[in-house]
Amino acid sequence: MFRGGQPESRENIAFRVRHRQKSQRIHALSTIFVVDMAERKTPNSNRSGSPSDRKFRLILQEEGTFAERWSMRIQPGQIRALAAMSVLLVAALTYALVALTPLRETAVPGYVSTETRAMQEEAMHTADSLSQVLAMQGRYIQNLRAVLMGKLPAGALKTIADVAPNPNTPAPTLSPQSGEALEDLRNRVEEEDAFAIGSPSSLDESGLWIPPVDGRISAPWNPGIDHLGVDMVAPENSPVKAVGDGTVIFSGFTAGGGHTVLIQHPGDRISVYMHNSRIEVAAGDRVRQGEMVAVIGDSGDHSTGPHLHFEWWESGVAIDPQLRVSLD
Repeated sequence: MFRGGQPESRENIAFRVRHRQKSQRIHALSTIFVVDMAERKTPNSNRSGSPSDRKFRLILQEEGTFAERWSMRIQPGQIRALAAMSVLLVAALTYALVALTPLRETAVPGYVSTETRAMQEEAMHTADSLSQVLAMQGRYIQNLRAVLMGKLPAGALKTIADVAPNPNTPAPTLSPQSGEALEDLRNRVEEEDAFAIGSPSSLDESGLWIPPVDGRISAPWNPGIDHLGVDMVAPENSPVKAVGDGTVIFSGFTAGGGHTVLIQHPGDRISVYMHNSRIEVAAGDRVRQGEMVAVIGDSGDHSTGPHLHFEWWESGVAIDPQLRVSLD
């Protein structure tokens, strides 16, 4: 090459070539830097403007070689959804574990097991049945008192539920009569029996009834001290027999009389057997004369030893059993 008409030296030519190449490199680097800054500036502005567009990658690498084994692209919304699903799954598993296994009986306060619930239902059913039985017995005893006081006919006690008490009428009470009134009644009965020969209520009927036990009288009939029957002593375990044909209208336990049996006989007559050790008949049973109805004993608060307290009632009034039954 020539420069000013003079041939240019080889050193100058090499210098200018190097200078031009250096200028080209600087221009290329500056261009790349400007483009790179523009590209970086744009994502940053997008991230600051819309955080939800940011994306992440979950990578599983091998520890020694850092080789990528598994990766997944995720977003912040997916992370929140995954956390919520995890919480719901744990809650569902906990509920299933408590609700569907025996663990609920110890983990849930106040929870009643199926066995306990069944026992409660059975107890309620039993209590309801007992309340009905007690109500029937209460009506029966109320009617019995009314019969003994002469306010109801004796036929009202054929069954427990035959006659229902009137709720508007106060329950009758079995108040003892005065000794003077009972003595007058006894004298009147004796006079009637003395002159009413052959009548159903005469003393001749004493042969129609048999003694309830084979024993002797230890305490006679004494209405003055509210002793409305006779006490008879007999050997231990002696049978108590029905004095005549009839129907058992009461068979149960009372506080004062212990194991008690009441038998209704024809003609509005009722025989009473108290303080037995056990009872062999039930209410509603038909019994024959001489049939065993109980065993002599010492039950009840008013008993002072093994004996039979025997009473005789006619038309709701207690009379001396010896007027009807030969007890000697």
